[in-house]
Amino acid sequence: MFTVVALLFFGALEWIAESIPNSYTYKRTYMEQHGSQIETLILGSSNAYDGLNPSILQHAFNLSNSSQTLEDDYRLLAKYIDSMDSLQTVIVGLDYHALGATSKANRRTYYTIYMDLYPRWPISKYSFEVCNPEMLIKKIIKYAVSRDVTRCDSLGQRVGHTKEAAEAGAEWWNKDMLSLVENDKLQIADCRLEIEENTRYLHAIVDLCNAHNVQPVIVQMPVMAEYKRLLPKEQVALMDDVLLSLNSCAIYIDASELEIPEEGWYNTTHLTKEASEEFTMKIVHSACK
Repeated sequence: MFTVVALLFFGALEWIAESIPNSYTYKRTYMEQHGSQIETLILGSSNAYDGLNPSILQHAFNLSNSSQTLEDDYRLLAKYIDSMDSLQTVIVGLDYHALGATSKANRRTYYTIYMDLYPRWPISKYSFEVCNPEMLIKKIIKYAVSRDVTRCDSLGQRVGHTKEAAEAGAEWWNKDMLSLVENDKLQIADCRLEIEENTRYLHAIVDLCNAHNVQPVIVQMPVMAEYKRLLPKEQVALMDDVLLSLNSCAIYIDASELEIPEEGWYNTTHLTKEASEEFTMKIVHSACK
């Protein structure tokens, strides 16, 4: 009897969790309904989610998300590219820890449930939201309080990350620069397999674009100068080497040292939406003509 009650309880909790709107379901629906009209597709993690503004570009959509990995980027592109008849450009925004990121360590559950990038069966800890109760409870509470967990605009760019929000809140985004640098440092000797795998996925994205006659644009996203200075030199050099090794068909834009006004930073590595407009216009627009 207890087992039946427990199954019913967790089943109801999972149903509630999966019924709550989020950026993943929104973006999947948008791609299914409007993918054939998109001319410029934006991929990447939170730096691209915040910093690349699709409204500045012609028929663009931001398919990036928080903690999205290069494997996720590749799988998303491979899933949709054959149906994207108007696609001309794919922009990939990179941060300095992208080569060490793994899908399993981040948000694979969301990509499994809401975007069908990974198999849901056989059952694993990524198959259901109830397998991660801490994140699930936060999600339900947030939705109950604000009714807003989608956190992206109609073209897929994140909303809500403002200077005022950073100063008023007590979330991870508020952490000081040294804490963020420590979080983003790669221990290269300990993650060589991840680096090799992510390098392959980045090359695969470029090759997939090339095979479909689509222009790949790889953008090293801007960061505060002091943040870059504090990163291990070998980590910065590694990213430079990987990007220089890409197929010559790719356009590579290093915007990591671009000067951004102080009010344009949400935190050390993320732009406000206002700053993203100028950044996208200045750095990316010319590459997408």
